[in-house]
Amino acid sequence: MKSTDDCKLSQNERIVLYNLVRYPSQSDQEVYERIDMRQSTYSTIKKKLREDGYYHDSYDPILQHIGCEMLAIWYVTLNRKTRTEDRLALTREEILNSSDIFCMLSESNQAVIVSISKNIAEHVKVSDRLVQLYERYDFLEDINFVLFPFDLSAVFSFFDFAPLLNRMFQIELVDTSIGDVDITSDSVRCKVKHVQLNELEKKVYLYLIKHPELSDSALSEKAECSRQVFTRIKHRFIQEKLIKKRRVVNLDKLGYKILTMFHSKYNPLKPLSERQKCVHNTMSLQTPIFSIARYPESITLVAFRDFEEYKRLHNEYVTFCAERDILKGNPVSLNLSIPRIHEIKWLVYAPLVEKILEDL
Repeated sequence: MKSTDDCKLSQNERIVLYNLVRYPSQSDQEVYERIDMRQSTYSTIKKKLREDGYYHDSYDPILQHIGCEMLAIWYVTLNRKTRTEDRLALTREEILNSSDIFCMLSESNQAVIVSISKNIAEHVKVSDRLVQLYERYDFLEDINFVLFPFDLSAVFSFFDFAPLLNRMFQIELVDTSIGDVDITSDSVRCKVKHVQLNELEKKVYLYLIKHPELSDSALSEKAECSRQVFTRIKHRFIQEKLIKKRRVVNLDKLGYKILTMFHSKYNPLKPLSERQKCVHNTMSLQTPIFSIARYPESITLVAFRDFEEYKRLHNEYVTFCAERDILKGNPVSLNLSIPRIHEIKWLVYAPLVEKILEDL
């Protein structure tokens, strides 16, 4: 059965939204010339998409390049005898105050958490506090941690929504944002770097994270420097891959119904070349918004428009891997209903960035 397209956007609106997300660092002129659209039409559509909440601007910190060593994914099963509202009332404030956690989505009796920590000791502190918090109120049934030391991991997508939009809108016949995935290339392999920033550079970095919607002129006033100096520092951060401009889309507005976390484990006897086929299949078929792997396992977050699309694409992926004996057992999947998700934290980087900058 073909998935129902619940997105209410016109074709021109889809084209503009896709290109805004695909090319977040390009100027408006570059985008409307790329899609051969009149400036007035483009500007009207862009304004409408932003005001209607289809996307928002973001600057993502590339935290492994400012000294963070560890990313962790937690997937949690919670006590069905407790209500979501009661759990949130007792735990929300402490979770919000946990700076290492930048993403936490909860629905019914399940939750997915993503955290980045400076080192393993910091991760253990956060995880211990969270487990104790849930155990204190008898909320916890099961919790799983999957650790990804950056130096041993590869990131194929870090909340990149462009391939997902192309799967839905089919703007490009071949999605060049995916390309041939080389799991050994420097573009996906993570390496921890340590930098030194002066006080002004720390201000610029933090204000970009906190206020991505503001102009360089407005942010330079906050940082108490000239616009030229602010812009020069920002461009250096981007060039040195300390920060990345992003546009984040609203999955609910676009008609997506399911957000699935897949935890796959790989057959250790298979060579790296076979693993690469599996990764490329995942990126091109399911277009995950988030994907990270190390040698034995991977985690992906994938959005689906309905259950039929989930079953079809998941079955294709599992069949592809089974035919090549790439996976060790079936992937673990955790499904969250997007209209019912509680976004306790959704890509909230500022507290973690403040914590890291204090130590630089």
